[in-house]
Amino acid sequence: MPNSEHTDPIYILGAGPAGLAAAYILAQAERPVVVVERDDRVGGLAKSIEYQGFILDYGPHRFYTKLGPVLRLWHDVLGDEQVTVDRLTRIYYQRKYFSYPIQAMETLKTLGLVESMRIIVSYFQSRLFPNHNPENFAEWVQARFGRRLFEIFFEAYTEKLWGIPCTEISADWAAQRIKSLSLLKAMKTALLGNDGKVKTLINQFQFPRLGSGQLYDRIQARLEADGHPVLVNTEVVGVCCEEGIARQVVLRDRTTGAESVANCSGVLSSVPLTMLLTQMISPPPPEPVQAQARSLRFRNTVLVYVMVEGSNLFPDNWLYIHEPGINLGRVTNFTNWSPDMLPNDHQTPLCCEYWANFEDELWSMAEAELVALAERDLRQIGLLKNEPVSGGFAVKLPRTYPIYAGNYKTALATIQNYVATIPNLQLIGRYGSFKYNNQDHSLLMGILSAENILTPGKHDLWNVNSDSEYVEEANADSTTTAAEEQRRSRRQDLLKTLNQFKKYIFTAGSATVVDVTIFIALTQAGWSAISAICLSYFIGISVNFVLTRRFVFNVYWDNWLLQYLIFSTVALNGLLSNLGLLQILINEVQLTPIWARCLSAAAIAILSFLGHKFYSFALRSPKPFNRPTYPPLGHYSDI
Repeated sequence: MPNSEHTDPIYILGAGPAGLAAAYILAQAERPVVVVERDDRVGGLAKSIEYQGFILDYGPHRFYTKLGPVLRLWHDVLGDEQVTVDRLTRIYYQRKYFSYPIQAMETLKTLGLVESMRIIVSYFQSRLFPNHNPENFAEWVQARFGRRLFEIFFEAYTEKLWGIPCTEISADWAAQRIKSLSLLKAMKTALLGNDGKVKTLINQFQFPRLGSGQLYDRIQARLEADGHPVLVNTEVVGVCCEEGIARQVVLRDRTTGAESVANCSGVLSSVPLTMLLTQMISPPPPEPVQAQARSLRFRNTVLVYVMVEGSNLFPDNWLYIHEPGINLGRVTNFTNWSPDMLPNDHQTPLCCEYWANFEDELWSMAEAELVALAERDLRQIGLLKNEPVSGGFAVKLPRTYPIYAGNYKTALATIQNYVATIPNLQLIGRYGSFKYNNQDHSLLMGILSAENILTPGKHDLWNVNSDSEYVEEANADSTTTAAEEQRRSRRQDLLKTLNQFKKYIFTAGSATVVDVTIFIALTQAGWSAISAICLSYFIGISVNFVLTRRFVFNVYWDNWLLQYLIFSTVALNGLLSNLGLLQILINEVQLTPIWARCLSAAAIAILSFLGHKFYSFALRSPKPFNRPTYPPLGHYSDI
């Protein structure tokens, strides 16, 4: 994006994880931002809602990540408002529980001798006759696990989720989501144990005390406290471009229907890219671009919440339902998350997850029908027995899963080329980028998109989550608790600081060479020593400022002159401190001039570096804020 002085705000379309992360980073850098959200609450697919005193999420949103920038944002926003939750997620198949991801020996034991032999024979068949170039999801999984295990644990569930045969789903989705899993690896781990190099499953994870939406409510509170509007119940109906630059956005108040036009200096969009490209941008994209956008498909989600009168139904955070013959795909038990989300211990709120296309009967069912369907499915598979259901409601979420099928790669390539022609427009999030992101990937996209505004062209957002590791895994020495995550984050920060210091020594040394060279040249040209020192020092410190800003910290303030003056002040203090320390070491400590010069130079280099890091190239810390409360929201229907 162009790096110029901006008076108009950045408009962020969508207050989901990506949009709010971007707004948070930009607000810290004191860039004006406006967040526009169609719903009446922020958080996107990770928001929390309240029902009969319970805080409920849109399905399960476990937080585990190895991404340093995301961890820092998480801990900075939540602080102590997080809990450590024991991880338990399993597959439910034929009224039996299987670990997820599958564990070879446990799976074979639970399925019995005959089925186990079929799985083993099928697996070694796939090894003897390998498919090195799988063209779809079915071929990819069979090549890795064998045909029989694919039929039991992958085929039915995957086709529930996507609504199309596994042979029509791209192998890219499997490579992205379950790349690091294999039957052979699971068997080796079971038989030989973990030697510290083989990956193990995480057994705990961090979670906001009041539901996943608490993270985003707190970001909203910080933004509004700092004067950055978050416009809820407001939809974007247009993005107006002029000479290849997004100049204005057209907004509609969903309560009054009133439309308004606002100037912008840039747009970060997490609205579905299909809608952005075919309905919002003006002048419209070329017809081939619109045609490719229309060819992309999303899958919808239907969440049915049932309130069960009873407790201790099952200990899992959630279950994957692999039972054939029913559409129920996943069940979340909110009693196994944060206890502060629950007003009592004698009721259990379950979230039953279904998926549908717009034309499917399930999508058009009324709320009461959906609650009855969920209760019937739960009883049919044995998760509910005699426990009564006292109530429930449904939420319909359109376009939640981008479908990796057909010519989607070609379509995305065409779209990416078009979007590149609008330099101040970035597409972020699961909806905006047509990527099957986890929550942490969307947060990362938001962070990086903000950094692209602060430092133009720094990141290619299309590479985020293009080759991700499986998020349920951790290295044997990986962190799980909040304290451990924070220690790991601090180690990463220390390594980053040491790397910056090495670069700073080079840039400061280069500037010193320039300074001395100019001083010698000026004195030989007949300048007085004072004049030569003043000019050479000014040039040297200017060179140091440019090099340090560009190659060490890469932080650009809007007011570069103020940044330069602070840099110069820190540098001048370092120079004076160096002279004072040098006198002390020679006169008081009585070191030789050479040793005194070396020690004073090393000490002042460290102090100057820290001064520049924390003053000359620092982002402003956010202001304190009051934690928001959760208003009762009642029943939910279509969104």
